[in-house]
Amino acid sequence: MDYFEVFGLPRMLGIDTGALGKTFHGLRRKYHPDYFRTATEADRTQALRMTALLNDAYRTLRHTVPRVEYLLSLEGFKPDGSKVPQALLMEVFEINEQLEEVKAGRASEEQTDSLRAQIHEKRDRFDTELQQASEEWDELLRSGAGESKRKAQLAKLTEILSESSYIRNLERELENRK
Repeated sequence: MDYFEVFGLPRMLGIDTGALGKTFHGLRRKYHPDYFRTATEADRTQALRMTALLNDAYRTLRHTVPRVEYLLSLEGFKPDGSKVPQALLMEVFEINEQLEEVKAGRASEEQTDSLRAQIHEKRDRFDTELQQASEEWDELLRSGAGESKRKAQLAKLTEILSESSYIRNLERELENRK
């Protein structure tokens, strides 16, 4: 049973996270191990498995990027950072150089803020692209599009995630600097 099935959802990326949360809490109460104290060993074990599955599924589906990554893995796709356009690699290289200055304490607060704004702008651009591509995926499913169109859209989602991972890593490095 995949994470979408756990919550009775189709493999769509546009999820109402509020409804997902309500369903999660309802199912978590249903399978909570405390309700199975006097049950058979098999039922207690199944409740524990279901609780773990629910927790993993909820953690994955409630956020966009992990949800897209999970869908891609179900469909046999994996983001590959080795196929990133040269222009993005040059941008990342330049940002990395600036980040090294920040880490070494040689950047002013103004330079650090400028770098942070630059990284956030790029991340926001990828988030917008990912949202649009996710909506396109959902529309392909709703319209019953053929396998070739679905695979092309999955490839597009994979590409966006591959490229955005560079920016997300830089963002983490900047926020975790000592």
